[in-house]
Amino acid sequence: MLRRQTAECAQKVLWAADAFDQYAACMGEYPPDGELAGAQFPCAEMIQTFASMNIDWWGEATDLGGVWDWFRRGDQTGYIAITKPAVSEASMRRLDCLIDDGDLYSGMFRQYGYAYCYILTKQKYACVSTLQGVRATR
Repeated sequence: MLRRQTAECAQKVLWAADAFDQYAACMGEYPPDGELAGAQFPCAEMIQTFASMNIDWWGEATDLGGVWDWFRRGDQTGYIAITKPAVSEASMRRLDCLIDDGDLYSGMFRQYGYAYCYILTKQKYACVSTLQGVRATR
């Protein structure tokens, strides 16, 4: 059961990363951070981006417990966070193995206190319109 939950959580982290990157490509910067833990974004463009990618789970608990959160530093770096998960550090390390390097203190997925963060840095993207919405391409 925990393996499936970990795999589903890994998939959701990567889907959210795609959504935030898409937003950054089209808006020129990542969305603002704030009191967003476990809540929908107040930013209409981010809500639209999530909807276009069928991300309807952001306001729910993660598959590993805890809540989804978003932090932004400047306009070039953002963090998708799982705050206060209900599983052990070893379980979070297994998540890290699925999406990064398996080390919670290096790479793109890191532990910062009670939060585990997937780090995004804005790349150069082109914003492309599609019939389903807008998507970013590298």
